Amino acid sequence: MDLSQFLPALKVPLDGIFIADFWGFLLSVPLSLFLAFWLSEVKSRGTVVIGAFAGTLLGFLVLLGWVGTLIFDTALPNASPPAVFFGSVLACSILGISTAIILDLIVARRNRADYRRPTAVAHE
Repeated sequence: MDLSQFLPALKVPLDGIFIADFWGFLLSVPLSLFLAFWLSEVKSRGTVVIGAFAGTLLGFLVLLGWVGTLIFDTALPNASPPAVFFGSVLACSILGISTAIILDLIVARRNRADYRRPTAVAHE
């Protein structure tokens, strides 16, 4: 019994879909970093950077597996490189921002003193 027919293809040809997904990923990294810093009150910058990069990388791999030949032998029918590029920019940016903000909230929950507003001292 040959199990290779049930396993993922794991083929990454350098075709238009891969190149469009890769450039969309590269453009979404600085975009998601900028938006994550802008939307979140960042105290732990390293956490936000790691979260944004991990989210965009996850988006890149998910799109490559869904549209490209990472999992299946053939690419998605009627998938064009321009559509993959714009979808990659959008999806990777959204996942990068979401992951960065979620990791920032997890760190904020663990270090509450850093994220609390300073209490005003009443003068008598």
